[in-house]
Amino acid sequence: MAAKKKARRTTHRSSKGTKLYAVRDAKGRIKDIQSYKRAHGADLKRKAKAEGAAKKAKSKTKAKAKAKAKVKVAKAKVVKARVQAKGRMAKAGAAVRKAVKKAPVRARAAVRKAVKKMPPKAQKAVAQAEKKVSKTVTAVKKKASQTAKQTQAVVTQVQESAEKTVNSAIGEVKDLFQKASDAVESAVASVVPGESK
Repeated sequence: MAAKKKARRTTHRSSKGTKLYAVRDAKGRIKDIQSYKRAHGADLKRKAKAEGAAKKAKSKTKAKAKAKAKVKVAKAKVVKARVQAKGRMAKAGAAVRKAVKKAPVRARAAVRKAVKKMPPKAQKAVAQAEKKVSKTVTAVKKKASQTAKQTQAVVTQVQESAEKTVNSAIGEVKDLFQKASDAVESAVASVVPGESK
């Protein structure tokens, strides 16, 4: 048995020149006349089952690939952010250390700037106060050095006097011991009859 022929369409033109579709049956007889534009649009809107499944599969694979790419990008961003955060922390630590080192110098500079912005009378008063402070500091340093020298001198004097007293005491003890030994010898000589000298 031969395969059944499918209905097919042929194109024609109307008297005005519009393109038409002539829908024919299996035997080739014209069943319907349609405008080509409308029929072709309807054909394009219709999709075959296999085509739809293939498109769905493609869209799924594309979505998976996009999701993977997004995850990769997100991971890369997280790693980059961590590295940048570490770098920032290190820089911040270094900056803090520098600031701590430069703090006294900056403070002096700030004081100078503040003094410059003051009115002339206030500037003079600040200058006089600074002079007084420097004078008192030098005076205190001198006094401290003098007292240190005086204490050294006193200590040396005390040491010398202590040595002298100890030496004199030792000499006295020696003399007393000598006297005592002489007295004992004379007592022994008087009690024991011995040789006459």
